[in-house]
Amino acid sequence: MRSYKEILRFLIIREQLSLGWKMAFFVVCGALLYGSLTVRQMRVQSVDIIGTVVEDSRDAKESTSTAFLTVRLDDGNTVQASVNGKVDYRPGRRVVLRETTSTFLGVRKHEFKNYFDEPAR
Repeated sequence: MRSYKEILRFLIIREQLSLGWKMAFFVVCGALLYGSLTVRQMRVQSVDIIGTVVEDSRDAKESTSTAFLTVRLDDGNTVQASVNGKVDYRPGRRVVLRETTSTFLGVRKHEFKNYFDEPAR
């Protein structure tokens, strides 16, 4: 038969472990609540901007299909714009890009919309 001290020590350890799990549960719940409130306040803004397709360093020929374009914007920045599907590579032509900005991390993404002198796809 166990002694009283041994049983008491076992019960105290069990209670401390139980308290640790409860505290960890509340910390995780608090972090999830804080994260969901932060994401809820996130704003995403989209604007259309105009730029010029620049000559890539890779060996792409004019009128070949590409998955992204390198574009110099009117403000002087050079960005890589992703393309949904395939689009003809035409260096020197003006393009319309959709710039999506997230206020949560300040990430900017550029996506090809259409060539400036052509109707929207």
